[in-house]
Amino acid sequence: MKLSDCRRGASVRVLGVDVAEHARLRIEEMGLRPGAVVRVTHLAAFGGVVVAAGGARVGLDAATARRVRTEPAPERNR
Repeated sequence: MKLSDCRRGASVRVLGVDVAEHARLRIEEMGLRPGAVVRVTHLAAFGGVVVAAGGARVGLDAATARRVRTEPAPERNR
């Protein structure tokens, strides 16, 4: 599933980011690297997505969000 298809509040595990090498390195520096679990906090106008990655919030435009492959993350026990 693509990050752009996720609903608000969903926790997902990043499987990969299909962008050019220079852009992928920057995205990974922001916490969106394979294996990372992120939570969708906001769905912006025109398909943009804001995720919580670690202690940071990362905003992605619609085109980039469509290139982030994810899978549902297992629910954590609280």
